[in-house]
Amino acid sequence: MATSNEYRAIPQDDSFRAPVGQRSYQNQPPMYTRYNTQPAPSVIIRRNRPNNYLFQAILVTLFCCCPFGTIGLCYSVESSQRFDGGDVEGAESSANMAQKWSIAGLVCGILAIIPAAVILVWFTVLRANSSYDPYGQE
Repeated sequence: MATSNEYRAIPQDDSFRAPVGQRSYQNQPPMYTRYNTQPAPSVIIRRNRPNNYLFQAILVTLFCCCPFGTIGLCYSVESSQRFDGGDVEGAESSANMAQKWSIAGLVCGILAIIPAAVILVWFTVLRANSSYDPYGQE
C-alpha cells in the first residue's frame, strides 16, 4: 500500500457522521489559541486623602461636648478606613459627617459653657455682696 500525501475531504452534508459518543471533526475545538501577550495599558489615578477632621473631633471631645465629639471621632476613623479600602466617595461622605458632628459638638459646648460661666460669675458676685454670715459674726 502506497502512502500518499493526499487528504480525504470531509463531506459537508450529513453523509459523514461520527460514531456515537465521539465528536465529529467539524465540532472539534482548535488545536491552539492565540492570546494577547502584551500587557494591558494601566491607568493609575491617584486621589488625595480627604481631610477626615480628626484633630477637630479630638478637640471637641476633650473640651466641648464629649458625645458629639465621640461620634465625630468615629466618622473620622471610618473615613480613613474607607479611603484605605478604595472607597473614595464613602471616605468623603464620612469626612463630611465627621465635620458636621464636630461643628455640632462645638456649638453645643459653647452654648453650655457660656451660661455656666455667667451663672458662676453671678453667684460669685452675689456671694461677695451678701451680708449673710453663716457663723454669726458681723
